[in-house]
Amino acid sequence: MLSEFEAIERTLGMEKASDLRKAIHFLLRRQFVFAGDPRTGTVFNILMDSRFKPVIDGFFDSCGYRVHRDAEAQWAGITAVGEDVPLPRMKLDETIVILVLAAHWQDEVNVGAVEDRAIVITTLNTLFDRYKDMVQSNGSSSISLTRFREILKEASQRGLVDVGDIDAEAQDAEVAIRPMIKLISGGDALQRIERFVRSQEAGLSVAGGDDA
Repeated sequence: MLSEFEAIERTLGMEKASDLRKAIHFLLRRQFVFAGDPRTGTVFNILMDSRFKPVIDGFFDSCGYRVHRDAEAQWAGITAVGEDVPLPRMKLDETIVILVLAAHWQDEVNVGAVEDRAIVITTLNTLFDRYKDMVQSNGSSSISLTRFREILKEASQRGLVDVGDIDAEAQDAEVAIRPMIKLISGGDALQRIERFVRSQEAGLSVAGGDDA
């Protein structure tokens, strides 16, 4: 891959080559980039630029990742091709929250309650109530509101959601769920939650701190 980077430096200049490296580093750190986030415009434009796509895709392919791009919804990101690629593994409670987010996003999309760029706008309390209705009603895998907020913050660092500031009076915050959530959760989020709840009821679940 070194020769490809050197060719870009020769033909397009050192600045473009530097922007390319920064874009690759961004995906390695964050996994996803959303064009609406602050200071991500250059990264997104580099990732979508046809001049750089072969180099970017070739680099990530050599590392065991697949690059995903959505020009209409204005995001790009990477997912692991095989299980041996060292993406951070999520704990069980993190996995469950991601599945709840994905199920809520899909339900809202199904009824047309979606904003531009396939974003679903909701609130922290709505999502936590949804979690309790779907998962916690039988007492399984209890996640506190504080932990729920922590997991949402971690998801925001990956570009999956945007969490607004807490309204002190309402004790709530706006949450924008982005379409990449479906790519992370798979197309069967609701079914996976239902299987988890059934396993809990049957006493077959693993401890909440185990990797999922």
